[in-house]
Amino acid sequence: MIVRVRWNTHYRYSNPVELLHTELRVEPVDRPGTQRVIESRLLTKPPATIAAHEDVFGNRVAHLDFLEAVSDLEVGLSADVETSGAPEPASTLSPLLARLYVQPTTRAPFDDAFNAFVPAVAGEGRLAFAEALNRHLHAEFVYEVGASDVGHTARDVARSGRGVCQDFAHLMLAILRAREIPARYVSGYLAAPGEAIEANASHAWVQVLEGDAWHGLDPANGVPQDEHYVVAAVGRDYDDVPPLRGTYTGAASESWTTHLEVDSNSQQ
Repeated sequence: MIVRVRWNTHYRYSNPVELLHTELRVEPVDRPGTQRVIESRLLTKPPATIAAHEDVFGNRVAHLDFLEAVSDLEVGLSADVETSGAPEPASTLSPLLARLYVQPTTRAPFDDAFNAFVPAVAGEGRLAFAEALNRHLHAEFVYEVGASDVGHTARDVARSGRGVCQDFAHLMLAILRAREIPARYVSGYLAAPGEAIEANASHAWVQVLEGDAWHGLDPANGVPQDEHYVVAAVGRDYDDVPPLRGTYTGAASESWTTHLEVDSNSQQ
């Protein structure tokens, strides 16, 4: 399948800011057996030289620097990705990452209160348990935009019973890792079968390590990752993979808007 992603974020500053540095983790990269990038371009306004490096999780991190005063910053991504929906091989996983993916984090802490969501989950083996948990969390919790904010953790969604994809992913990670099941947070894009999607945020789900491969599971929708999903970045939780992060000097408040369009075409 070919998935087409068009992402645009526009930052506005109440006063001009200087020494603006921005990092982006929005560009998909080739992932063996599961996705191949046909074309990917980042465009900025004002124009900027874009540098990039690969972080410890294998994500592409783009850097933008502006030395002159900036009042508005617009960043856009245009990408076409061929996807298969197959599990991603994990043969290059380092011992350090293998350990990090079973540790608690601020967003996905260990908490005995989460055991309340486990008794209804049945399954033999790590992947079967994760698949059952994926379905259970989807049935148990309410997806509601505005019920949480970007700072919420697994404890917040467990208490409220509602949230968005990021929240459900953090809760699922916490439950899996507490049982020593390696799991990672995934940020990316989701295309709906047969129609274009317009949104103001990217999507988030979970991948579980079983054998020598990462298997994707989406607790917000209660389904496994398939060819409609494009991975942009992976990490321990959201804090490792924010789409955009930056600093600047100057006394200013900021506001931003994001627009995302995702559609797909079955490959003949």
